[in-house]
Amino acid sequence: MKKHLLAVALAAVSLTSVAAQAATGIRFSEGIGYYVAVDTRLFNVGGVYNGLANPNANRLTFLFDHGDHFHSIGSYSLTGPAPGTVLDTNANNRIPETYTYSGPGGAVVPDNDLIQLVPGTGMWAGTRVAQSGGEYGYLGVASIQTLEALGGSPSGNPAPVNPFMSSGNRWSAEFQGVTVGLKLVSATAGLKVGTTGDMDIFDTGDTFTLGDSRSFEFMPTFYVDGGAAMGTYTAEFMLVNLGSNTNVRNGGRFFIDFYNPVPEPSTWALMAAGVALVGFTLRGRTRAGAA
Repeated sequence: MKKHLLAVALAAVSLTSVAAQAATGIRFSEGIGYYVAVDTRLFNVGGVYNGLANPNANRLTFLFDHGDHFHSIGSYSLTGPAPGTVLDTNANNRIPETYTYSGPGGAVVPDNDLIQLVPGTGMWAGTRVAQSGGEYGYLGVASIQTLEALGGSPSGNPAPVNPFMSSGNRWSAEFQGVTVGLKLVSATAGLKVGTTGDMDIFDTGDTFTLGDSRSFEFMPTFYVDGGAAMGTYTAEFMLVNLGSNTNVRNGGRFFIDFYNPVPEPSTWALMAAGVALVGFTLRGRTRAGAA
């Protein structure tokens, strides 16, 4: 009895923690946890490359809403001694972010640290889809400009600062003539991306048009077939400008990691029971035939 009560208490704590996480993003309740903006910072601030040209200036950037500020995920980086070598990605360009990994020495524990794939329902029945919720599972993407109407401190927003205005207004510039495209650079075999009415948005090409940079919203579903192998599935993307404003450049490569676990113990039990039932039925028929 004590063990049962302890398990219930721990479950309640876990649910409270998830609820607290879910409340941090401005539009988490709508399923949107990521935004696209243009980086307006022309020069690096601080560090080895202080004062040098920012390789992300005027580039589309994939942003994770961290509650009261953004984490830039799809960004270029500099490496080596100043002035540095420009790379089109960096070690921080991953969702979930690597600093959250819980293994020894910060190693990834896939069935704990990555976005889990769970049985789908409705049009996704028979597949395993990305689990919504937690810190990184609100996979909807929107233009940064959709936050403009919220102002600096919108009513009901738990964050003390609207990230649209964060980092010295670094992300708040509006750009005309920019149509944002999501380019699939690579993906683990079997991992697909769909949306309502379209089970595979990349089946006819590697670039999907998200829309006008000032107003688009995109609600993807990442999934694998129901019988897909256990393991980690990764999609690699970059943001591209499909519009006429050539001053806005493409973004850096970024990655989203998912994990397809083994079936739950209860599922294994049902499978074993099914196999046993089939075996029992076959034995019964064999005996009946012999008689």
